[in-house]
Amino acid sequence: MTRYVRSAVVWGILLFCTACAETVTVQVTGTGASADPIPQRATYAVLPTSEVAKDPAFPEYAQLVSTKMDALGYKKTGERSAQLGVFLAYASTEDAPTSVGMQPPPMSAGGGMSASGSGGGGYGMATGTPAGGTTRLQYTNQLVIVVLDLKKSAASGAKAELWRGETMNRSNSNDLKALAPVMVDAAFRHLGETTSGSMRHQFTEEEIGKLRQDR
Repeated sequence: MTRYVRSAVVWGILLFCTACAETVTVQVTGTGASADPIPQRATYAVLPTSEVAKDPAFPEYAQLVSTKMDALGYKKTGERSAQLGVFLAYASTEDAPTSVGMQPPPMSAGGGMSASGSGGGGYGMATGTPAGGTTRLQYTNQLVIVVLDLKKSAASGAKAELWRGETMNRSNSNDLKALAPVMVDAAFRHLGETTSGSMRHQFTEEEIGKLRQDR
């Protein structure tokens, strides 16, 4: 085998391995309340929305959020004494077989939330199935984080929302537990911000491994 042939084979292997490397793309939509920014170093509690309140795996997801909040200087406490309620919802839905490049269904931005003592409705995670296409099966994975001012909410009787971070990953995997560390990290990159359009973050295999290790 000549030197040039060997070089071609090596480059072919490298390109093949690069194509096979695990990457995850997460779309993020952040919406902040400009009049009421999230207070710094406040106390908080991570709470479930009605969709996930009975999920036995919720504490695992909540811990991912707590780790991020603690790293930013917030202090975890009980719901009754917390200044901030960090509500969490997540879902994975199976799409119909679709052609590559089809736009995913929009994430729901409306609805209320219900957790112990917080009342009213749910977030209504998007469950629609895109029409058309026949090439392959995919999943829409969603994780939503909403920060409320619990004190103002209790005083006014209305939900005082400070920030909403909606994340979505569309892929051939519905392993939400494996995807959650990446989706939470993407959301917290924009905590308190209103993003211009839908931001997209691509995570490399190395980044994914570190986030899963730190969970």
